[in-house]
Amino acid sequence: MTRRRNALLVGALAAGVLSGVVYYASAQRTTILVAAHELPATRPLGPGDLVLRPFPADAIPAGALRDPDSAVGRYLRTPLGAGQLVLAGSLADAAALFGSGLGPPTGMRAIAVPVTASTALGGAIAPGHRVDVIAIPLSGKAPAGRAIELVASRAVVLDVRGESGRPLGLETARSAALDRIGSIVIAVAASDELRLAERIPTSTFVVVLTP
Repeated sequence: MTRRRNALLVGALAAGVLSGVVYYASAQRTTILVAAHELPATRPLGPGDLVLRPFPADAIPAGALRDPDSAVGRYLRTPLGAGQLVLAGSLADAAALFGSGLGPPTGMRAIAVPVTASTALGGAIAPGHRVDVIAIPLSGKAPAGRAIELVASRAVVLDVRGESGRPLGLETARSAALDRIGSIVIAVAASDELRLAERIPTSTFVVVLTP
């Protein structure tokens, strides 16, 4: 009876020690870099853009950075929101072409199409959306007989620009001077660039969001 009681006691102690080890391991936290605020992809990262935050050691993804010096002076491939992790794979040595981090696929071209909020989904359009672009001839500017036509189908929106030409994004959203949407930059096939360029001064464009 005594041996059995001793065995149970030893087992309980071992279980307690194991639980303590597991708890201690899970409670270990490591500081890693996160975005201190919303960050664009068009300028180099500065010391004030990054902050170290503690995370559970077993929840830290591969590529997480622990040293601010490894990121300062480099560029993000895509914008980051406040508190998002800064990973090694998210950094580049050169600025993204557009604030969205997107660029035209190989063999395609980027072109800006003038729009207003009323012709571009009320302004609810963002980089990464796929859109159809419809050209409506302007009376007195377009050749007689030109009909309404689809000039781009399921084009990827690379950037959204204001009337000032500045990107409408993270930084301009906090600007005191509100900038209205003035154009969208889309990716088009090289074979379509001349036709679309010819339509710009003679058409009004309507943007339709596609699935």
